[in-house]
Amino acid sequence: MIKLELSGGNQTITKVCNHCGCHIENLQVEDILVKPKWANSDNMTFRDKDGNEITRTELPEELKDCKCEHC
Repeated sequence: MIKLELSGGNQTITKVCNHCGCHIENLQVEDILVKPKWANSDNMTFRDKDGNEITRTELPEELKDCKCEHC
């Protein structure tokens, strides 16, 4: 699962285990950004930090069902 923490104007996005809640890895906004279906017909382009267009419309499976190596 994805965990968002807001503290003192800073945000932290992490991937945590769906079962025990332990930290798996830190994420960036571009790791979880999906292009909304309504944006497909508009002239909107979403890009990652390297300038590559983000075209996915769903979260990757590895972010939907996260398991740590202990679970």
